[in-house]
Amino acid sequence: MKPDYAMARADIIHGILAFRIWTRLGWQEVKRRYRRTVFGPFWATLSIAMFIGGMVFIWAPLFKADVSSYLPWLSAGLVVWSFATTMITEGCGTYTAAVGLITQLNFPYTVLNFMVVWRNIIVFLHNVLIVVVVVIALHVPVSWETLLLIPGMMIVAVNGVWMTVLFGMASARFRDIPPLVGNLIQVLMFVTPIFWLATQLGGESQPIVRYNFMYHLVQVMRAPMLGTAPSQLTYAITLAGAVIGWLVTFDIYARFRRRIAFWL
Repeated sequence: MKPDYAMARADIIHGILAFRIWTRLGWQEVKRRYRRTVFGPFWATLSIAMFIGGMVFIWAPLFKADVSSYLPWLSAGLVVWSFATTMITEGCGTYTAAVGLITQLNFPYTVLNFMVVWRNIIVFLHNVLIVVVVVIALHVPVSWETLLLIPGMMIVAVNGVWMTVLFGMASARFRDIPPLVGNLIQVLMFVTPIFWLATQLGGESQPIVRYNFMYHLVQVMRAPMLGTAPSQLTYAITLAGAVIGWLVTFDIYARFRRRIAFWL
């Protein structure tokens, strides 16, 4: 199918300019999900905190690591992992969940993608309190490099948008994509240094870390939380992923954007 790049470009630009809509919709969705609850979004925070508290006393002795150094690593990694992977899994249902809007209204579909990413940023800002508590309690050094968390979060969000667009389209066309992505994420969770330290792998296994895009996507935010700067390789891979991902997604979106409504 011949791509319509002008249409795809206009959709993305108008989607960005409609930030008042998707920021409000994202916030309303968070409130809707936790309506009539006492803790609201903090239920997700409490769930992650309980998981970390239960796992740290098992994994730290298993890896012969000191709890005071392992706990910040696990906390920051798991919070960022939850942020990144939830965007991906929820992104799979971006268009299928909005079938009523897409089939009845003419609007930039990317508003839905930006809403998914913004909603997860809001939840992340709740969950990051876990890391703040751990950093204060264990006296983890905080430096000016901690401010690199802001550009790191922007890099993850930019990658998150193209992922929600790509996986959203794929899931609208092939309904096997969401469970497939969910299973892949479960596998990636154990081959990515979230529970274990990257330095624990031998030299022959280091490529598992070095070329693991999800590891660098986590590390670009985790490193600043722990008071250090991400490596140049981490920035290079995450920025390259954003550029390449957007180029590929833009071309696919230009080709198949008009078909999304018919796939639903």
